[in-house]
Parts: sequence; C-alpha cells; structure tokens
Amino acid sequence: MKESMAEPLPDVLIQLFENDVEPDSFLTALMPALGAMLPCDRCFLYLREPTTGQGKITHCWARDGREADWLGADWLEDPTAPQDPLMTIALRTPLAVFVDDIETAGSDVVDRAYEREKFQHRALVHAPIYLNDTLIGILECSVFEQPRVWTEGDRQLIAHLQTKLAAPTQAYIHHLNLPSP
Repeated sequence: MKESMAEPLPDVLIQLFENDVEPDSFLTALMPALGAMLPCDRCFLYLREPTTGQGKITHCWARDGREADWLGADWLEDPTAPQDPLMTIALRTPLAVFVDDIETAGSDVVDRAYEREKFQHRALVHAPIYLNDTLIGILECSVFEQPRVWTEGDRQLIAHLQTKLAAPTQAYIHHLNLPSP
C-alpha cells in the first residue's frame, strides 16, 4: 500500500475519494474499506442535524455482518439525560478521541456501562466531522473483544478523513433534503 507525505491516505481510499459517485455510494464503500485498513470490527457514520440535536447512523460496516442492527439507530441529544462523555467532547472539539480500552479509560472520556451496553466494543475511535465550526457527524471505528493500541498512522489517517469527509457528508445530507448547517 503506497503512502506519500503529501497525501496520507492509502491508495484504496484515494481512489474512493476520486471516483465520481454520489455520496451514498461513496460512504457505503468507505465503511468496509476503512474497516479493512485499520483493521477493526465495525465502522459507522453517525450524522446529526445540529439545530435539533437529532441524529442517526446512516452508513455502517461490521465484520460480523450485523450492519442492519446499526443502520438507522438514532439518538436525540437530550439536555436532561445523563451526558455521554464522548458526545460532550465531540460537541466541544473536532479532535478525534482514541480509546485503547474502555475498561481503563477515564470516566471523563467514556461511560463504561453505556459503552458496554449500547455499543459492545472494547476499543474505539470517535472522530467528529465538522462543517463551518458545527458538528455534523461522527465517524466511529471500533474493536469488540480486546483492547487495541491506535498507532500514529491510525491517528493521521483518521485526522485526514475527518477533514475530507465534511464535503461528502454535507452532500449526503443535502441529497436527502435534510437541513444542513
């Protein structure tokens, strides 16, 4: 897999971004490519409508084939509900959070009980996607059974993807005729 200093994306991802396909097809193809690249057990894209605080998982790939269990899952950001630390961080900063092990991460980063029950993962990347200083989505990649140390290469890949995903994510939201920021 060739990787240059000017373009930190692997060739397979560069080709996905360069193909002129509509946003849904692009995002659908991106999830398994990213899952193979990291490698991880599940990748999903959660998109949100900033004015209502409502969002849902629009694209997912899972190594166990259970994508349908996740697609369409939705959440309403309720100010009266206990706050999910990862969502609180995502609403505050565009920097991705890399959790090597939810069992040893601080409570300021993860709610262990919530992560175990809702997502069933052990390690994860929670990468906010921002457009015009507004959170419009989250790319999440996770590992189920064991901790995983996220490398510097993983971190660079995710940071680059966060930037490059703003345009196709906005186009997807526009394609669905949903309000966008």
